[in-house]
Amino acid sequence: MLATASGAITHLGSSSLLVPLSALYATALWRRHSAPLALRWLLALAVCLGAMVVLKLVGHGCGLPEPPLFPALFAGDRFISPSGHAAFSAVFYGSVAALAARDAGSPWLRLGLPAAAALLVLAIAASRVAVSAHSGAEVMAGLLVGGLSVLLFLWTSRKDGAPRLRASPAVLALLLLGLALLVHAGDPSFVEGAIRKVAHQLGSGAGLCAVAGLPTPGHPG
Repeated sequence: MLATASGAITHLGSSSLLVPLSALYATALWRRHSAPLALRWLLALAVCLGAMVVLKLVGHGCGLPEPPLFPALFAGDRFISPSGHAAFSAVFYGSVAALAARDAGSPWLRLGLPAAAALLVLAIAASRVAVSAHSGAEVMAGLLVGGLSVLLFLWTSRKDGAPRLRASPAVLALLLLGLALLVHAGDPSFVEGAIRKVAHQLGSGAGLCAVAGLPTPGHPG
């Protein structure tokens, strides 16, 4: 039962779900508010995903140093590939909730939307540990990158109001159906596999590790 629930929750942070959702959100921001706001959201997303790709390349190719935060708490944890699910879900759900709460008419919504997003992101992060995809340290690193990306989006868009997003019931029904199908389709692992292969090639040539200032695997540092 717990494994089934964790598997369902973890798909809510999958790129197969969040990539199309991010594209829809950027389009909605562009049409309902302004192009600059949409571009600021895409910038924050690009910073988040770009940082995760770099960390994963270095981690798989050279290995990462000890977790910078709470080393005693994560002592002995694997720290090779920070969780992309944690980072992506944090930047997406966090940005959407924070921007929606900014101009919410009810104080309950201003508090409730970010709180609900935080609980969802934490559930996704915990599910990555539960399904043995990542360690606690790797999940924490992903949450840190995603959280900082949310702050970047909010800081760059601090003078923008929240857009009024409206959709017909038919559009909402089709969207929910599409999201259900995406979640049911599962979580493709080709992205992580491709990063691992590229990292191995770069690391074996010592170029990546030299730039990162880390020892090449198999060689003393």
